[in-house]
Amino acid sequence: MDSNKIKDIKVVMHDHLEGVGKQIGNEFYIPISLLEQGYEAEKEWREKDQQLHLHVTKARFSEISSYQSHGNYLHFDKNSVENWNVRYDYSGIPKTVYSFGEYYNPSTIAQYGLQHYSLYLKNNDAQSKNKFLNVAKWFLDKQDVRGGWAYSFDLPYFPSRNLEVKRPWYSSIGLGMAMSVLARASYLTKDEQYNSCALRATKLFRTPAPQGVLAKFENKFSFYEECPTNPPSYILNGFMYSLIGLYDVYKATGNRLCQRLYNQGIVTLKRMLPLYDLGNRTAYDLTHYTTDGGYPNVAKWGYHITHIHLLSALYSIENDQKMKTILLRWKDYLKGIRAK
Repeated sequence: MDSNKIKDIKVVMHDHLEGVGKQIGNEFYIPISLLEQGYEAEKEWREKDQQLHLHVTKARFSEISSYQSHGNYLHFDKNSVENWNVRYDYSGIPKTVYSFGEYYNPSTIAQYGLQHYSLYLKNNDAQSKNKFLNVAKWFLDKQDVRGGWAYSFDLPYFPSRNLEVKRPWYSSIGLGMAMSVLARASYLTKDEQYNSCALRATKLFRTPAPQGVLAKFENKFSFYEECPTNPPSYILNGFMYSLIGLYDVYKATGNRLCQRLYNQGIVTLKRMLPLYDLGNRTAYDLTHYTTDGGYPNVAKWGYHITHIHLLSALYSIENDQKMKTILLRWKDYLKGIRAK
């Protein structure tokens, strides 16, 4: 065939997607729109270099090579809770706006505080410092008699697989992030009441869900539940956030119980990490294992990157070879490199 001859061809992908491509000599060209649809590819045109790049996702992670318990929290200076679906109460605390109403979400409030703590470290901005300390005081003032900050709405987490969690309930992600706020507030102000408040929250890590956040994987390994469903859902990001919170408070106080809860969680994490590895992305939870769901709840790319950030921080603390191996695999998935 003449190498200069060009003709239109019909392209059929996966036996159900169709488009019009080109044949030039012995080479075939497929429209980008079909690749985007058939393989969930994302295109990036770089005008300066006149290059077209294709990715499984354009989302990228930021390296966390050395996590510091009183330092920038997981690159949260790049967060912008102000642009989330929130409204602020009279004291400047964000309330999350749901379809069923406005509620205080301890995780969102803590993320707002940790964002501004990280911005304060970066820019030495007094306004960010004040916003962070305002959040820390909220946690100080709103801690309940059980040591936590309960969610005051019913939780329909994955309703096709789990029964609704009834209010009030506690979340390991809310507890862990609150503890990270309080440990940093104590470091910043030299006021030990923040650390004391954080230590009171450890009781809920020893209390079985749904009254607390403790679940037992294989009736042996301690897992701290983001959503206290029955059976457990084993949500990975919430668990790792809670481990970082426990670590932050242990480093701030030297408390042995806090250290033990953290260490027990690390043992669990290393046992369970491979279960979240799907060969080309991660699973958000293990409901496909604990319920009759039957298939993995595949993490969106944003959550996959969150898994990488959290595992990077924990690996920088633990320097564990198994964690490193899994971390490298998960980074490769962002490049379209599948596990072998």
